[in-house]
Amino acid sequence: MAVKTKSTASSYGWVILAVTFLAGFTAPANMAKVTALAPVVMATFGFGPDTLGWVIALFYVLGFIMAFPTAGLINRLGIRNVVLIAIGCAAVGSVIGAMTTDVTVFMVSRFFEGAGMGVMGVAGASAIAPWFAPEKRGFPLGIWAMWVALAMCICPILYGWIVDTLALPWQTVWWGTFVFDIVVGVIFVIFYREPERPFVSDEEKAAGVGKASFKRALKNPMLWALGLIFFFDEAAFMAINGFLTTYLTEELSTTLVFATGIASAFGVAGAICAPLCGKISDWLKTRKWVLLFALVGGTVYTAVVFTCQDPNLYWGIMILAGIAGGFVPSIIWAATPDTVEPDDVPVANGLVATTQNLGMFVGAIFMGNAIASFGWSTASFAVLVPCYIICIVIFFIGLRKLR
Repeated sequence: MAVKTKSTASSYGWVILAVTFLAGFTAPANMAKVTALAPVVMATFGFGPDTLGWVIALFYVLGFIMAFPTAGLINRLGIRNVVLIAIGCAAVGSVIGAMTTDVTVFMVSRFFEGAGMGVMGVAGASAIAPWFAPEKRGFPLGIWAMWVALAMCICPILYGWIVDTLALPWQTVWWGTFVFDIVVGVIFVIFYREPERPFVSDEEKAAGVGKASFKRALKNPMLWALGLIFFFDEAAFMAINGFLTTYLTEELSTTLVFATGIASAFGVAGAICAPLCGKISDWLKTRKWVLLFALVGGTVYTAVVFTCQDPNLYWGIMILAGIAGGFVPSIIWAATPDTVEPDDVPVANGLVATTQNLGMFVGAIFMGNAIASFGWSTASFAVLVPCYIICIVIFFIGLRKLR
């Protein structure tokens, strides 16, 4: 018998959500630097979209390498220490990036900055879930699912304003994220508490109760289906985020401020839709059909985002961006704990975080090279749209038993 982590009626669960969300925010805030300032970075280092794809992708390498083993690190070190390690790596990467003029060293800095992405996904969801009853997790985990969308809401327009309006060097943004990482780390240390557990007997400890089991968790086919959907969803969605400002400035001749404003508007939509989706799925008592709605929305989104020729229409496209970017992660994070034993939630979160980061990595590489080879429209229909079609196929094959 698995011992369930105690759900507490204490309002401190919302404090845990707040400080964990703040810690998690450090990863996508670092991620957004290159995607938002891509035209400036390419001009500084002298490379094109194909190399930009690699620069973006390198951010996710350590993320998908570390995501799955994070469940084991949490068992050994605890969530607090694992999160602090991730924040520390992000801070180091920011310093290296700010100080270098060499493209190779700059790529290495992105490698460090990305360490927190996969780790935060596992540690964050694992920290929050035990504080809420299973039937009430949709809303708080929907808020947690905003961690990337909110960064894409705030950071592009902030970074564009710093570089374009204030005319400060792009390195100012890198130094700013370094300071932010340090401050957040201090706040997390002060306020974070590990989730409580009821008493576990010696016999139960000997039987492995209270510890995550990789073998037990990975036997669940629904968990793998969720992980694969997250892979293809993030491959398409984050490829769009990575190249959106480049498309708007180079193909539609908008200003950098306008382009980063659109990117931020897309983030606003995702940030609103993530907790809304969690609330809706709690209210309807179904994750399954809300997820299907989101995948259909993602299919339409990928078909229009790099084929639209009128910049003003992107204020409408932001609704589709919110559905794809907010609904899908919210449902994945909310549904994942329901597929496994309570003790195995970190393992399950580790798997979906691994596929999430691997999808980001693959999508950025494929999209960058596809744009360079075929152009924006062909690349969209060859790379992006098929990702969501595959997600829908996986949905009907692998999630038939999902409620």
